[in-house]
Amino acid sequence: MLSSFTHHLNTNYVPSDEDIAAIRDVVRKGEEVLNDIDQETCEVERRIEELRRELGALSERREAQKREVDEHQALLSPIKRIDVDILTSIFLAALDEAQPYHRRVFAHHPAVIISHVCQRWRIVALSTKLLWRQLHIQIPSYPYSSQYQDPWKEKVAKLVKMTQIWISRSDDCHLSVKITEQNQIRWGLESGTFASECAEFRELVDVLFSSSSRWKDLELCLFFPRSQFPDFPTTRLLVAPPQPTPALTSVKLYYYVDERQLESKLSQHLIAGPNIFSAPTLRSLEIGPRVLAHDIKRMSVVWSNLEHLVFDGYPAESLHHFDAVEALALLKECTNLVTCYLGLERDVTIPANCTPITLPRLRELALLPDTSHLPKGLAQSLILPSLRKLEVITGYDECTPREHHESGLFEFCKRFGPSLEDVSFCYKAVTQAALHHCLQRLPNVTSLGLISWDRINIVANGRVAASLNRDTIIQLTPQFNAAGTAITELPLCPRIAAFRFCADRGELAEDALADFIVARRREIRDHPLEGGEKVTHLREVDCGHYSFHTADPRKALRNRGVDMETFSFTNWHNFH
Repeated sequence: MLSSFTHHLNTNYVPSDEDIAAIRDVVRKGEEVLNDIDQETCEVERRIEELRRELGALSERREAQKREVDEHQALLSPIKRIDVDILTSIFLAALDEAQPYHRRVFAHHPAVIISHVCQRWRIVALSTKLLWRQLHIQIPSYPYSSQYQDPWKEKVAKLVKMTQIWISRSDDCHLSVKITEQNQIRWGLESGTFASECAEFRELVDVLFSSSSRWKDLELCLFFPRSQFPDFPTTRLLVAPPQPTPALTSVKLYYYVDERQLESKLSQHLIAGPNIFSAPTLRSLEIGPRVLAHDIKRMSVVWSNLEHLVFDGYPAESLHHFDAVEALALLKECTNLVTCYLGLERDVTIPANCTPITLPRLRELALLPDTSHLPKGLAQSLILPSLRKLEVITGYDECTPREHHESGLFEFCKRFGPSLEDVSFCYKAVTQAALHHCLQRLPNVTSLGLISWDRINIVANGRVAASLNRDTIIQLTPQFNAAGTAITELPLCPRIAAFRFCADRGELAEDALADFIVARRREIRDHPLEGGEKVTHLREVDCGHYSFHTADPRKALRNRGVDMETFSFTNWHNFH
């Protein structure tokens, strides 16, 4: 607003009487203008409010219209046209792909998530019994003080309800039951007594026990504090009666019994038949190292029906020892085995007049001798026409390297070598010459593992244990003519496609390994020598976490022309 007094604003000017009248006139006119502006502002605000209401109404209309369009668009979604059988297959595949941790009974189980996507998926999920057949129960961490007891009871009570839901939704399906613990009862009498007497915990076991007639697969990875709590609730899981209609096909027992008795009551039950393990349908049995104190052959298992067997020996306080002679006696009963893993607890002499045992279907055999040696005569006591995979894993005892004529390992290579395709063994148990003799007997091996375990104590007694030195690797490396266009000498184990090793630090001849890989990767590999023999193309090398002095062995191989895109070179580290 301009006036004749503008230049006096914000100064010390004192108006005269005439100026005061004039200034009051200016103020009056200005207030009239302000009033006009206020009226216009109110009108604009009114119009803005009307526009906001109109905008809100338009937004609501748009949301309603969009929702209707989206709902109609959803009708066109391909997933809605998928047949229920296909949708069920997708759900089951999703469950199979889930990590084991997410398959346990809890709120984020794949089946629960699927059943909360939409109404149709929920109907399909709840009617798909196989989605709920896996009862993988993880017992919450036992409370180690009184302040954690009530929260633990709440967790167990919730687990009881969810387990009941799983059993109900699985209907009449056979069940895959796996029960594990997050920790063990090791915190004294108070916590153990509380867990042992907890009504919710006992109810959980009762609910599981009630479904035992439908168990198809059973895995127990538990700790039984029998010495302090002989009636600990989970003990009931081992006293399930025989199934009225046997369905049990697979059992894995890897529990630990905390009692220093030579003959435990839990072990006694396992051999007191008939029980659930007597099922003629049982095909797979795995027993961990601290489970059975009694003679395993006294278990009421139909041994001739087993196709898969794992037995890791008896606990140290047992009166029994599972050695090679005991192993032969057990294998004699298991005539239909396909895969077998046995821990041998001591070195023994195999009787010279032992009648060979025939296992016509056995394809995979893994032996763990605690003495780091297989006894001579063991291989001669077996007839294994189908054997394709052999693994000899060393134990934790002292080891004196053996020559080939003393080695039970060499006997296995000699007797079964031509049919073997996958072989792994600890080369520290033999001398360098004996290792060469073993490798000579493996002409058709496609997967070879040479392992050195630092857990064994080499007692040389004037002998040198084998190593992955230059000579060993050169023996595995094809030799070429001067032009590098033809193989002049066939290497040991010419059909290796996968090579894995675990060597002591500094033991490996790294440049020789690189030569081995380059030679086995050459395109000339398929050119046969006289007699039609050829060297198989090497596809992968697993270095067993070996620390290389070479800065980057992959780069070095690439610089020598190895196509690293089609070759797997894994589990290595740089020493620096």
